[in-house]
Amino acid sequence: MLSPKQVLVVTTSDLGELKIINYLKPVSAHVVAGTNVFSDFAASVTDFFGGRSGTYQKQLASLYDEAIERIRFSAFELGANCVLGLKVDIDEISGKNKAMFMITAVGTAAVAESPNKSQNLFTGDVKLENVSIEKINTHKRKNQIIKESNAEYWGITEDVWDFISDNQIEEVFPALIRKYKGLLANLQVEAAKDFFKKIMTYLERFPEEKKRDIIYLAVFKENDEKVARDLSWLIHELQLLDLKLVLNVLANDNFENQKKVVRMLAYDKPFYNKEDITDFEKIKDLIRTKLSERGVRSMKKQLLSSKEKEVWLCDCGQSNEIDIHCTKCGKDIYGFKANDLSPEKAIEHIDQKIALIAYFIS
Repeated sequence: MLSPKQVLVVTTSDLGELKIINYLKPVSAHVVAGTNVFSDFAASVTDFFGGRSGTYQKQLASLYDEAIERIRFSAFELGANCVLGLKVDIDEISGKNKAMFMITAVGTAAVAESPNKSQNLFTGDVKLENVSIEKINTHKRKNQIIKESNAEYWGITEDVWDFISDNQIEEVFPALIRKYKGLLANLQVEAAKDFFKKIMTYLERFPEEKKRDIIYLAVFKENDEKVARDLSWLIHELQLLDLKLVLNVLANDNFENQKKVVRMLAYDKPFYNKEDITDFEKIKDLIRTKLSERGVRSMKKQLLSSKEKEVWLCDCGQSNEIDIHCTKCGKDIYGFKANDLSPEKAIEHIDQKIALIAYFIS
């Protein structure tokens, strides 16, 4: 199945021998960055007298790559497998003594078909015949940073943050989470907040599909409830809700993971379509069938009275009155805590979203 990163992007108006089946619509992507991202812009005399700034070039290349990834994703969401006539412009926006750069990528989303139906249109990675010394040095430093990240103490300087973000080094993500957990364990609250913001900035540089893979995997692997919630919050901030994944997790019987994806139903995607309405309806059905009451209801005699009242027995063994959370473990009869999104509230969120989507999509 085609993924966003496999969408072919070309500057030409056709694909040679490949037939264009359907031209869909223009797609565009905009990436804006402040001039402060170019950290060595004025670092040496060569910047002013004809020399070349390495960081400046890398940042521009990184912004260019991000614009292309975004245009790929936009085309993919339309059902296209290629973008034709790509044009990229770089503009400076200035005002109030501030300056920013904006990269704009524009092209036409289309559907192409290979003459040989049995052959994939896209062949994946291309092997290089030549490699630059810059690429070799970058790979060398990448390996060194990955090695350092596995050490007990890993000092992450601003330069390292820039490098792992610019080069999208996903291998260090588990180490970043370990370091974040260490800050929380040592009650370094403000430092943990700042560190988490940097993690989000680092993740923003990845393509959409890769971001989803990294974050969702981390959420499901994480046993620390606080950290799992924080990682889940990244899905909200980056609008990475994946309804197909939610469906798959709900269909299985891992209750802890089911609770995690229910929480995600309060989050959003960048945009919705008719298929999402169908998925939301399926999710509602699964919530009703898979997330039934885990506590056991029973009747109990009241103190100093012959009358009985209904109670429920929690998994932890505590007997509780109906409609309250367990006084021992804090869970309700469905196994959800007060700060969780309960199945009932999740269905309310879904109904609201379906109504809003349907208002715009007939």
